[in-house]
Amino acid sequence: MGVRALVVEQGFSRGALAAVRALAQAGWQVGVGAPGGRGLASASRACWRSHVVPAAHQDPPAFLAAVARAVADGGYEVVFGAGEAEVLTLSEHRRAVPAVVPHAGHQVVLNALDKARLADVAVAAGFPVPRSLAPESLSDEGRPVVVKARLHARPGQAGAPPRIDTNVVVGATAARRRVADIAALGGEAEVQEFLDGRLLAYAAVTTAGGRQVVAQSMQVACRIWPPGAGASCRAVSVPVDPELAGRAAGLLSALGWFGLAELQFLVPADGIPRLIDLNGRFYGSLALAVRAGANLPAAWAALATGRDVEPVTAAAGVRYCWWEGDLRRALLERRGGLARDLAGTVRAGFGAAHSIGRWRDPAPALAQVRRLLADRR
Repeated sequence: MGVRALVVEQGFSRGALAAVRALAQAGWQVGVGAPGGRGLASASRACWRSHVVPAAHQDPPAFLAAVARAVADGGYEVVFGAGEAEVLTLSEHRRAVPAVVPHAGHQVVLNALDKARLADVAVAAGFPVPRSLAPESLSDEGRPVVVKARLHARPGQAGAPPRIDTNVVVGATAARRRVADIAALGGEAEVQEFLDGRLLAYAAVTTAGGRQVVAQSMQVACRIWPPGAGASCRAVSVPVDPELAGRAAGLLSALGWFGLAELQFLVPADGIPRLIDLNGRFYGSLALAVRAGANLPAAWAALATGRDVEPVTAAAGVRYCWWEGDLRRALLERRGGLARDLAGTVRAGFGAAHSIGRWRDPAPALAQVRRLLADRR
């Protein structure tokens, strides 16, 4: 029997798909658990076996019971959660899972994923963060602000969605409405200043307690979707900045982190990166780091199961494209005109690492097309 890992997700996580492909590339037999047993990662040829696992955010006990059955059925050594709801549920109830849950203690996970707590640790580690704003201090002068939930997921709360998205809104009325929306979803809102700048990300895999970084990657977004508060739909890997990486290592050590963390920064005109988020899970543009030679999921799985890991840094100059997001962006932004922007989007995809599409693994892209058509109907 080969080494086996289970990835549990909502069904259409681009990060989960990238992780399943990366783990299979490193020799793991990878199972995927998702509602209905279907999704992007389940459709991949890299998926060794699929399992029906209910959504963690809707029914944590049923989710945990299904994960336990899948582990027993497939003989998995380690179980990864692909989204924040899965990560939070697994980290809190790891004793219910008869396999390794590759996270630090639940309080560590909470401290990292809670935007307010993370900001305090980030400032102490030397990273500026966007200024927080009181909703009552805003005016309707037309200035944009960012409204986000302190925690993106609230597993087990009645009516809770799998994720509470971050939004850029204009004016006090829109900001207060979004704050109320987040409260209705069971979340607590954070209102921050809007910073216009480039999106920079540093991803690392650390040993227990955040003591040592064993794998790392850095990237800069060329386009994002949705504009203003979205994810990279075009990006390129860049040389790791040793100063930023050193402070990031200090932050992860202060948190007591273990495993994969993607730190996202906005870099405005003054050139000083502001930390805006920490993803303690497989992230959307993960395929870029893997293509650039840093197989972050494999390094994480090896550490979690007591195997040796050779330190690795992603190469610079590798491009990434999320075609669906970039096409949506082009339809909205129309840089240089619609036809020119669409043509540029198509050209940017050739030779790039993709989060979904892959010639030798076309089934996930077909599954995504079927999903989009069903959504339109």
